[in-house]
Amino acid sequence: MEDRIDYFERMLADNPDNPTGLLALANEYGKAGRHEDEAVVLERYVVTYERERTVRQHTSQIRFTAPLTEGALEVESV
Repeated sequence: MEDRIDYFERMLADNPDNPTGLLALANEYGKAGRHEDEAVVLERYVVTYERERTVRQHTSQIRFTAPLTEGALEVESV
């Protein structure tokens, strides 16, 4: 597990704002029980990619309903 942590730490040393690297490193920290480090990296991700919060807010305004009897997915914009 430490090899993966080292890998992602080196990846971020080369490109500190790499979103994949940030999320992967946070995931590896979580698996290793390094929850404080995980929280720090996730906070860094949120601060760096705050604009994604706008996307999440927008998509949360869309309701998805899947009637069990019909088996169809209906997307309804709010």
